[in-house]
Amino acid sequence: MKQTRNTLQKEVTYNSLKTFMGHPTAEEVYEKVHESFPHISKATVYRNLSELEEKGKIRRIPKIGNGSDRYDMNIQPHFHAKCTKCGRVFDVDLPVDDSVVSKVNVMGDDDFKLSSYQLVFEGICTKCNAKEI
Repeated sequence: MKQTRNTLQKEVTYNSLKTFMGHPTAEEVYEKVHESFPHISKATVYRNLSELEEKGKIRRIPKIGNGSDRYDMNIQPHFHAKCTKCGRVFDVDLPVDDSVVSKVNVMGDDDFKLSSYQLVFEGICTKCNAKEI
């Protein structure tokens, strides 16, 4: 891993991410940072998010469906749910069973080595359900 510096911009990016209730996109983090620091570039915020992920301080949630990547302050292994109406992403309170993951067998590839996985539950959140009633 390359050596990176702790910069004010990185600290501002990290602190802005902490203010979100949920899992913001990089664009949402940029908009939040930009409110307080209008001189900071989108590329700087995106780069800082990437570096924070590399350092293990945050987790990147790869895009779900046709959405954008999202970011999470909870770096412990856990699952997510996505509302198919509003697109919000939530943590799922369900234990991660590593014994299941260790049994992953990719058909046709006996030497497959699992490096990561993602389980996302999809449905309609309480707020969107209430709007339909």
